[in-house]
Amino acid sequence: MTQPPKTFQPLCFILMPFGVKKTLHGQSVDFDAVYQQIIQPAVVTAGLKPLRADEEKFGGVIHKAMFERLLLCDYAVADLTSANANVFYELGVRHAQRPASTALMFAEGYGALPFDVNNLRGLPYQLDKQGRPSHPAVDSAALADMLKNCRENKADEIADSPLYQLLQDYPDIQHLKTDVFREQVHYSEQIKQQLFDAREMAKSEEGLIGALIRIDAVKTGLGTLTDTEPGILVDILLSYRACSAWGSMIALVDILPQE
Repeated sequence: MTQPPKTFQPLCFILMPFGVKKTLHGQSVDFDAVYQQIIQPAVVTAGLKPLRADEEKFGGVIHKAMFERLLLCDYAVADLTSANANVFYELGVRHAQRPASTALMFAEGYGALPFDVNNLRGLPYQLDKQGRPSHPAVDSAALADMLKNCRENKADEIADSPLYQLLQDYPDIQHLKTDVFREQVHYSEQIKQQLFDAREMAKSEEGLIGALIRIDAVKTGLGTLTDTEPGILVDILLSYRACSAWGSMIALVDILPQE
C-alpha cells in the first residue's frame, strides 16, 4: 500500500453543532466561537489537522464522506454540549469503530450529560452569559494536552470507547483504507482551492475566460462523477454560477449521479 507523504499531519475530525444553538434548557451557545477559539487552536497545537464536520446531506442520509471522516480520521473531538442528536449519532459510530483517540468536551453548567455518556471522561470548558468562550486560552490548552496524550498513547491503544472498554473480545476492524483516505482528503482540498481561485479570477471581466478554462479542467480531471464527493460537485456548480455559465451548469446537472 502506498504510504502518505510524511508532510501529512494526522487528521482530527470535529463532531459538533454549527452556529448559535440553544440547549435543552434554553441557553444559547455560539458553537462557531467554541470551534474558532478553543477547538481549532488546540488541534493545531497538538500537531493535528482539524476537519470540521459539515452538514451536507446526500440522498437523505449522512453521505459517504461523512462516514469516512468518522471512521478513518486518526483522532476526533466531540462537543457534547446541548445533547445534539447528530453529534451523539456520530459519536456512537465512532465508538463502534475506533477503540481510542476520541476526545470528549462539554460546556460546564449547560445541562447534565445523558446517562449513557455521563460516566465517560470529558473536558469541561467555560462560557460567558452570551454563550461564548470566557476562558478560551485555558480551555484550548487543556484540550491540546488531552489530544497530545491521545497521541502519546496511540501505540498502546488505550481504549476510550465504552464498547472496547466493557465488551471482551469486541471486534477491532482493521483500518485498511486510512492511507488512501488521507490522500483523498488532500486531493479534495487541492480541487476546492483550484475552484476558489477560479471564482476569484471570474470577478474581473478579463479573467472570465481563464476561470472557465480552469473549472472545465477540474471537471474533466475528475473523470466519472459517480464517486466524486458531493461537496466538490456543488463547488463546481457554484464556480460555473460565478461565471454566469448557465449552460455549463445545466450540462453538469444532467450528468450528475441520480442516487
